[in-house]
Amino acid sequence: MDQQEKPSLYSHAMRWGVILALATIFLTVIIYVLDYTVLVQFKLLLLFLVLFLGILIYAGINYRSSIGGYISYGDAFKHGFVLLVISGLIGTVFNVLLYNVIDPDLPAKLTDAAMENARQMMERFGAPPDGMDEALEKAKADTAARFTILGTVKGFLWGLILYAVVVAITSLFVRKNEPIEM
Repeated sequence: MDQQEKPSLYSHAMRWGVILALATIFLTVIIYVLDYTVLVQFKLLLLFLVLFLGILIYAGINYRSSIGGYISYGDAFKHGFVLLVISGLIGTVFNVLLYNVIDPDLPAKLTDAAMENARQMMERFGAPPDGMDEALEKAKADTAARFTILGTVKGFLWGLILYAVVVAITSLFVRKNEPIEM
């Protein structure tokens, strides 16, 4: 009989959620110190997406292995969703601290950097100059609102929907049903 205790789905997912949160916070701090303007670039979003997908799948397979090699789609989904919620909560707290305590000037700087990125993209796509200014003013107000405490919390709540979609897909890679003997 196996004397090693199997980890619970929730404790395993929470541990990996903390690991993912710490990894993203570490990367964010490094980027913030080196060049904060990278924080509003699309390539960073892609980097974080790859990190999230990699850790989600790895942690799910790790949990599956630790419980005997099989996990249902539903349990794989629960594991991944809890992992992302824990990571998202910790990340939200960090962002609130970063934008309001550590560097209260950062939201304005990030908004300006995001507007410059948007202006360059619009110019590359040949947007007419008179329409650009109006679109950029609206985008500036929307972007600035994202960095407030309420905006950060709203971002987390909208993220829950994204989490569910991502986990629905990654759970397909993690699940492994026990063979049915006839």
